Amino acid sequence: MKISRRGFLKTAAVGAGALAGTRLAGGAQFFGNALAATEPSHLVHIIFPGGFNGLFAGCADKFLTGNKFGVTSSNLLDLGGGVFTDKATLGTMPAFALQHWAAVGVHHGVTSHLDRGAERALLFDGTNSYLTELAATMGGSSPLKAVHFGDRLPYGPQPAFGSVSLQRIQDLKSVIASLGQSPTPDPTLPDRQLAAAGLTASRDISQTQVARNKNALISVTDGYGAAIATLQTPVPPTPPVTFADISTAYGLGGATAVGSFASMIAGAEIMIRAAGTNVVNICDPGFVPWDFHQLNPDGTSRNGEFSRTKMMSSIVNPLKTFLTRMLNDQTRNVVVCLSGDFVRTPTGDHGDGTVVAMMGKYIRNTVSYPCDGDARFSGAAPGTKQFWAAAAAALKVTSPFGANPHPIV
Repeated sequence: MKISRRGFLKTAAVGAGALAGTRLAGGAQFFGNALAATEPSHLVHIIFPGGFNGLFAGCADKFLTGNKFGVTSSNLLDLGGGVFTDKATLGTMPAFALQHWAAVGVHHGVTSHLDRGAERALLFDGTNSYLTELAATMGGSSPLKAVHFGDRLPYGPQPAFGSVSLQRIQDLKSVIASLGQSPTPDPTLPDRQLAAAGLTASRDISQTQVARNKNALISVTDGYGAAIATLQTPVPPTPPVTFADISTAYGLGGATAVGSFASMIAGAEIMIRAAGTNVVNICDPGFVPWDFHQLNPDGTSRNGEFSRTKMMSSIVNPLKTFLTRMLNDQTRNVVVCLSGDFVRTPTGDHGDGTVVAMMGKYIRNTVSYPCDGDARFSGAAPGTKQFWAAAAAALKVTSPFGANPHPIV
């Protein structure tokens, strides 16, 4: 295809917009249709960095004796199957979520924030990323199978697995517009195939520089590939989702930038419905926003009180909206995992594992290898790889991580 100078400049402009969410330019991107099976599956993995208290994940009853974290018989909720959560916060989730909830213990053995040690333990399979490895295994035709929402990338760099890379999104409206899926076409945008050709030419021109700096510029390579694939993806005749709908549902007030938790979980819905994305990773803003060590006069941690307040202020309502709209969708299998780098101990410290609240249409209420009342895990508790095997089981996809020891489905 021959491109004029004027056409190339317009191409570069739309390319920058399409790449706004990739690591090449920093903000929004892509869509496609990831149909890995008759019923497509999608994982939304949410990390609350600094310590997701086990009382929320499903182990609230373990802390009842001694009133640890302020747990009493009146403020915990029995969901059945041994799952107990905090009544005022995650206990207010829609009934379908409360009836399809497994508390899964993950004994990764790391207690440190240093070099994001516990986060790394949760996300890395040796030198591979669990996120991209699972997304690649799930297959499908989405141009971006794994995406990330957060004020930073997760511990990284997150390596691509095969052709699947993890791409960060920072603007929701640009995501929809960049794929030609706005309800009103924008006449100022150039032809999508022309834009794809321009980015392909730009990628080819930069190959020498990229080859000399292969590791440092890996995100550039990933970004080009994601943007080109996005622009080459056919536009559906009817937009599957509009920004106006998303903004209203999640109370974004028209703000398009990804910053709050509400915007991130709203972005997860966009990626699932409009992009067919396999794996969405969300990291609550801030490096360690759930990290709290202050003690009560009796020497027990006040983390429960702190975490309840934080949950109510920014997490509960948007999460409830997402679960209501997406979890029992009859056309797809959406699995949501609420996690942390580690649980909190009653003495205000970090545990050496985490408990994941896993919700999905095929999941049954159960507790598998939970922490005890001191937030400790048994020596038999499985590690991180087994958690990801459980996620694959809930998704009803082939596990690349070996056998699943958690009886959750």
